[in-house]
Amino acid sequence: MGNGGNMKKIISLITFFPLLLWGQVNYEPVTKSVYEFLNRVSIEGYISIHDEIEPFSRIYIAGKLQELMGERGKNLSTLEYEELRFYIRDFAVELQRLGADVSPYESKSDFLFFNHFGVNNYGRYNLFEWQDSLFSVTVNPILGYDYSYVSSSTHPHRWNGLSMYGSIGANVGFEVNFRDNLETGKTVDFTRSFSRKTGYTFRKKNSLTSLEYDEVNANLTFSNSWGSVTIGKDYNYYGEGLDGKLILGSKAPSFPQLKIEVSPVSWFKFSYIHGWLNSQVTDSMSIRSSISGWKTFFQVPKFIAAHMFSFTAAEVFNFTLGESVIYSDRFQPMYLIPVLFFRIADHYLNVPDNSAGNAQLFWSCWYKVTGISTKIYGNLFIDELSLEKSSLPHAIGYTIGFETVNPLIEESEVAFEYTKIEPFVYFHREDAQFYSSYNYQLGHWIGSNGDEVFFSFKKRILRGFSAKVSYAYVRKGSIESRTAPRYAPEDTFLYGLRKNYQEVTLDVSYEVIHDLVVRGYYQYRYVSDEDATRTPKWQLGANNDIGVSAGYGL
Repeated sequence: MGNGGNMKKIISLITFFPLLLWGQVNYEPVTKSVYEFLNRVSIEGYISIHDEIEPFSRIYIAGKLQELMGERGKNLSTLEYEELRFYIRDFAVELQRLGADVSPYESKSDFLFFNHFGVNNYGRYNLFEWQDSLFSVTVNPILGYDYSYVSSSTHPHRWNGLSMYGSIGANVGFEVNFRDNLETGKTVDFTRSFSRKTGYTFRKKNSLTSLEYDEVNANLTFSNSWGSVTIGKDYNYYGEGLDGKLILGSKAPSFPQLKIEVSPVSWFKFSYIHGWLNSQVTDSMSIRSSISGWKTFFQVPKFIAAHMFSFTAAEVFNFTLGESVIYSDRFQPMYLIPVLFFRIADHYLNVPDNSAGNAQLFWSCWYKVTGISTKIYGNLFIDELSLEKSSLPHAIGYTIGFETVNPLIEESEVAFEYTKIEPFVYFHREDAQFYSSYNYQLGHWIGSNGDEVFFSFKKRILRGFSAKVSYAYVRKGSIESRTAPRYAPEDTFLYGLRKNYQEVTLDVSYEVIHDLVVRGYYQYRYVSDEDATRTPKWQLGANNDIGVSAGYGL
């Protein structure tokens, strides 16, 4: 009886021991400035980060800050050290969970009300904050206003919302953020079909000069010391890229998903997602008409499964392989197997080349030459490829680039990037299987049949205060036809009606306190387009845009 009782205890210990190591995961939006700081110090060789898979969790970011609090951060510049202190105050709670000593950053605040409202004991403002042994929650407003002159017309943009994140027990994390937007003026972009900005889901066109739309993301995550499982609606960023992500980015709106991330050792990370996309394709079998003439219908169900295997050697070289598949009509449980080779699964489920899904392969890598504080990177996205000698179709995109820190001028950063996307990348013969959601590509914002040269120079002046000059030149051919045969002999790179886009941008920003950012910006644009139906008239020709903004939160 005694031995049986001991055996039950041992089994219980083995079963529940992983839970003792579980720590809450809250994903930090990639729009936060801490990402730029971590990228900079990683290029200098002080830390190593898996920036080929984002967003990061707050506990992951805290772990990197903890590394910089030790020996790795002793050679930071004065300005970098000030920034480190700034972010330590933001992530003090997570650093405490990791066992870091943050007592030197404590300061009694006269703006802390009832111990939960205002500036906390680390100098971080939160609208509301609660911490105890079982439950924690942090709530902050999202507020902002941007006023600009675009093509000689005023363009006000205001937004407001709420951000909240927290944890329950030792293994559950949650976050939600919501933002409502209103843009007015003659230069409102009602489609965002050719824009860096995220595409729309729900939007309300109040008039010819007014547009209201909303954005929402939310996650519920179960995690331990080496992995996490998330049910949520959020963005995923796969691969490298400064002015756009070739593989997965934020051009398309965020989508509901199941996400698994595993990193059992420092040199390996695995990411898997299964997402529910919006096909924007009407299911004709679902159309119903009422007596009053009102029609209702459903859209064809559409899904994505994707995974990436990321390997890092000696903290300076990373090699990542991954694949994805877009499939439609009905949910296939087989794609819930995270490590399955999706293309083989696609062949198992369908008659080849008849009703198969749309599969892609991709590759990403970076190499950091820490002696000269430089990072070299590249991505390859294969949507269609034949290695045979015959002239079979292919659709490939790639990005190459580099970033370097302190080239000749202290506290500066220089970056160069080139992206080329061949015709029919992101496309498919079935409308419901395009590499897209809400008709926005899941990858780079320039879309297929185009290329971009991007250059930027950034100078940091004070903690949180910087000026950046950037140049972008985009060439784009015709938009591929949904009905004409693909891969015709004349469908070469940049075929059809040409669009050229050039811009020079000066952006000055200052993060006054955590998440409170003020900006001033100027942009010269010149756009020409041989397709009169593709580009709004107000965007054509030479334009000088200038604006100021202030925002708190995302």
